[in-house]
Amino acid sequence: MRQKVFALLLLAAFSCKKAEYARASAEMPATTASAARAMGAAENASPPPPAPQAPALPRMIVRTAELSLIVGDAAASVETLGALAAANGGYVTDSKVWRDGQVVRATLTLRVPAQKLDAALAAIRKVASRVESEAVSGDDVTQEYVDLESQVRNLEAAEVEMRQLMGTVRERTKKAQDILEVYQQLTQLHGQIETAKGRMRYLSQMSAMSTIKLTLTPDAVTKPVVEPGWQPVAVAKDASRALVKTVQGIADVVIWAVIYFGPLLLVFAAVLFVMWRLLRRRAGVVRAS
Repeated sequence: MRQKVFALLLLAAFSCKKAEYARASAEMPATTASAARAMGAAENASPPPPAPQAPALPRMIVRTAELSLIVGDAAASVETLGALAAANGGYVTDSKVWRDGQVVRATLTLRVPAQKLDAALAAIRKVASRVESEAVSGDDVTQEYVDLESQVRNLEAAEVEMRQLMGTVRERTKKAQDILEVYQQLTQLHGQIETAKGRMRYLSQMSAMSTIKLTLTPDAVTKPVVEPGWQPVAVAKDASRALVKTVQGIADVVIWAVIYFGPLLLVFAAVLFVMWRLLRRRAGVVRAS
């Protein structure tokens, strides 16, 4: 089936070339003199100016910063850093706050405009008591973006030719199978174009907004000697309850020993006494004989 479609393309191209050749032959005598005059004028004229070069594409760099911060209060610092990102035209993409024993920890991911990354990092350092670690990395995606741009242009040109082929097949063959095959190829080209454009949009967005990943750890030095909300009376009551429960447990053991194990011990003692009496009587009989 693809051979039939290819043959139709060759037939259409040959027909167009034949018509162009006939028109060129008819116009040859009239254009020969004008072409000669134009050639002579071109020899006397100055050389044409060089074609303007396309402006260079600015570098597209995806920048990511990772910081480990020591803060006074992790939960409060999360709110402060979120407001800081909003003030710089960014936003919070992910945040997590949890309690590790008596310590509250947090992680935070911010997105800020690429041109404001340095300013945002400087402001973040001021929020922390100290910076344990900091790393900034960049991934240059300019070449990938340019390659995708060229790929989209080529695919769009192929799509235009495929649409023209669709019209030719409809006019000449009018077969549903041929039309369906061309339509499938056209759909595949359109899908490749959309995939490449989606990747281009993603690279553009990632290079326009930088990512900042933060790990927040509370500073043990800033932890107060007495935790807020400490109530000595409540602690004393808890200790009293624990003491009462312990005394109750001991009393329960004594009660079980007297009521449950006492009769069993009496029965066991009675059995031992009877056995001892029998053994003693048997020993007396043996001595008498």
